[in-house]
Amino acid sequence: MDKLKLFLKENRVKKESVFFAPCESMKDEEGEAVKWELRAISCEEDEKIREECLCEAKRGVRLDYGLYIKKLAVASVVFPPLYNAALQDSYGVHSPEELIVKLVDKPGEFQELCRVVQKINGFDVTMKEKVEEAKN
Repeated sequence: MDKLKLFLKENRVKKESVFFAPCESMKDEEGEAVKWELRAISCEEDEKIREECLCEAKRGVRLDYGLYIKKLAVASVVFPPLYNAALQDSYGVHSPEELIVKLVDKPGEFQELCRVVQKINGFDVTMKEKVEEAKN
């Protein structure tokens, strides 16, 4: 019964935010690249996003991976506030998915942001790596 306490919600380690500067073109007063605040999403949030990204295919239903990654990134961004109407208006867009692509203006920077978001959400370790870690 003692080990059961390890699984209680109050004993979980709190997930900390990650701060990352995805683009060179946004600078603060000191000329430093502006860091965004990113967070890991929950399994429930991920499930909802996956459902939103399902689309019809010739052989049934498939996941629109590009849309999924974009929505995962949006859900993981705490700051800047991608749902803010004034921010969206300033870029002439009407959704956070459109805004995130406008804010990060280089494709390579957007890919790096997506890589960091995937890492934060636990998609950076392959099953093979997990098996090797378990062996050791």
